[in-house]
Amino acid sequence: MKKALRNSILMILALVLCTGAAVAGDLAPATPQDPAPAMTSAVQPPLELDLFTPAPQAVAICPKIGCVNDQYCRRDSNCTAAPGGVCNLFCPTQGCCSYPSP
Repeated sequence: MKKALRNSILMILALVLCTGAAVAGDLAPATPQDPAPAMTSAVQPPLELDLFTPAPQAVAICPKIGCVNDQYCRRDSNCTAAPGGVCNLFCPTQGCCSYPSP
């Protein structure tokens, strides 16, 4: 009985190892690869797939970082709460109003 059990374990082990080798051998391409042409008519950019890089945006995204006086502006003429208001841009299209000390 022990001899039959030992032989069956060895047979199962051999079967597992041979199956793994056969699967590993199938990783090669099935069709032969054609050599790449030496010169191409158009240069193509390399294909890159990066899942963690966001897609490029056409317009800059400006987060509202929080102005001290909650007055957001695009130009100096938007700062009208007090005379001499200046728009301090933190982004090309977004800024905070600041006023001179009295």
